Parts: sequence; C-alpha cells; structure tokens
Amino acid sequence: MDYISKTIKSMKTHQSRLIQVVLFLILYCSFAVAQSTHVITDMGGRKVTVPKRITRVYIDKHCAMMVNAIAPELTVNMAFNLSEESKQLLSPFFYKGKVYTQGAAEEILKLHPDIVFMSDELSPSVVEKADKLQAQLHLPVVLLEMDMKGYKSNFTFLGKLFGKPQKAAELVGFIKTYLDVIEKRAKQIPPKARRQVYYAEGPNGLSTDPSGSKHSQIIDFVGATNISKAKINIGKGLSEVSMEQIMVWNPEVILVWTGSADNLVTYKYVNTDPIWANIRAVKTRQVYQIPWMPYGWFDRPPGTNRILGTIWTANLLYPKIFNYNMVKVTQEYFRKFYHVNLSAAKAKFLINPKPKM
Repeated sequence: MDYISKTIKSMKTHQSRLIQVVLFLILYCSFAVAQSTHVITDMGGRKVTVPKRITRVYIDKHCAMMVNAIAPELTVNMAFNLSEESKQLLSPFFYKGKVYTQGAAEEILKLHPDIVFMSDELSPSVVEKADKLQAQLHLPVVLLEMDMKGYKSNFTFLGKLFGKPQKAAELVGFIKTYLDVIEKRAKQIPPKARRQVYYAEGPNGLSTDPSGSKHSQIIDFVGATNISKAKINIGKGLSEVSMEQIMVWNPEVILVWTGSADNLVTYKYVNTDPIWANIRAVKTRQVYQIPWMPYGWFDRPPGTNRILGTIWTANLLYPKIFNYNMVKVTQEYFRKFYHVNLSAAKAKFLINPKPKM
C-alpha cells in the first residue's frame, strides 16, 4: 500500500512539473509572439496584428506601384505581367526573381508573405472583403487607400511600417510640390475656362468613365470637366456610350486610354474614323494619347502611377497655369518612385502625346 501511495504521489509530482513546464512554454511563446508582432490600424480603420520585422510582402494591382515606390526589395510578386520594354524603365527589384500573380489565395500562400496588401475604394464592403481574405489566408491583410487624396497618408503609413520614414517623406514631398499645388490652382479655374474632356476607352473609343469614377479621377482633379454623362460602372469601369451621345457632348479634348496603347488601336481609330471626324476635338487635333509605360499614367491601374499622370494632364490642358518642364518632372518621378535614372531623350519619348500613326 505504501508503495502504491508513493507511486501515486510521485506521478502527481511529475504531472505537476509537466503542467508547470507546459504553462511556462505557453507563456514564453506568447511573450515571444508579443515581442515580434504589434497591432496597427490600417487605412480602412482595421486593427491588424503584423510582424515588427517585415521581409516578405504580397501586393495587389492597385497598390503595386505604391509599395514598390517605398520598398521594392520586400515584394515577393509582380502584380502585372510586365513587358521587357517596361522592365527597362523600372528597378530590377520590381520584377527580378518574382512571379506574376493574379491574386488567388493559393498563389499568395505559395509565396509565404509576412503581410498582404490590398488597395481599393474604402467602404464597408471592401473592409469585409479584407477580413474574409485574412481569415482565409491566416495572414495579416492590410488595406491601403486608393483615392489620390489619400496618397500622402498611405506613404507616411508605409514609411512607419517598413522603418523607412525618410523615403516616405521624399515621396510625400513630391506630392506636396506638385499635386497639392495642382489641386489648389485647379479650384480657382473659372467654370467657363474649364476644358471639356472626353476619356476614350475601348478599341473604338465608345467606352468611358464619367466624373466620380476612380478611373477618371485625374480629369476632376486638374480642374477640367468630364463631359460624359454616362452612368458609372462600378469596379472595372468602361461605361458604354454611343456615337450619338458623343456627338451631343462634342468634347473639346479627347484623352485616349492606355489599354491598347502599344499598338495605338484606339488613338488611330478616333483619328481616322469618318464619323469621329465630326467631333470638335478631332477637327482641331486635340486628341491625345495618354502615356502608358511602364504603367498607364492616367488609369488602369488607378494607382500612384496617376501622380505623374496628373501632372502630365494638368500641363497638357492648362499649360499657362501649370507650366512644368515635363521632361525634368518625369525624370524626377522615375528616380523617386521607380528607382531608375531616365535619360532626357527617353523621358521625351514617353511623354509624347501625339505619337506617329
């Protein structure tokens, strides 16, 4: 009996010690996790637990240029299938050793990122979408603001998150120098002096994005009038219109999208079609191809590539109000945001709004 009692007592002692060890390990691991992570508030107002040291970042299409502007060495994927010509205009960090992905959960998980970034028009549905993706991936998903007016806050946020406050300050400084000035001056343009602009998309120019769309935000931003009265097509945009509607609107200026710019499909069509020839902008040779390399400058995607596109559009529509040396501005933008030194000749080539057909 004494033997049994001693055995039971010994087992209880071992069990107690084992419990103590397990509790210690749990507490230690919890402490270690707490020391290696912290809680942030993303641009959608969500509380997200992220690593303090981030080394692998997944990016979606809308925030690709934004995150790469501040920390291209951290991204693990290409959100766009870049052409060889476009790659020559970017730091190798944008593409070298990185796979092109389209956002499927399986693709993301295979790349083992520390954090996943999403950028969109902030709304309850977008917040819900981010929460669902985070639950599916079991990875922190961080929302960024897509609207152009949120760029400064985005870069400041990313600079703090990545420990790069100086780089963030440089990018914010560029925005203050150009976009803040453009926004202020644009508001002072009298209604009668505002250029009447049509944004021609699709192969025949009969798709567009009206005022209020994320895809045409630049037109509103620079103080012009988006002449389209079409209904906004939520998401990818591209509201369909008829030639009869365009004749009624009779735009003063036509800006041609970048979706088929490599072959100038839309630009050629608008300039050569006999029906388009009746439109005021075509008659006065006010049809302009928006620059498209390495990403569209105006839209598609509606990311921070629009910063340079805003300056280009403001200078194009109101050269006396926004009298910028676009070659130098383009070189500065490529240096700060794409991390490459662009020659003056190359910058001039990219800017050309009236390419030869």
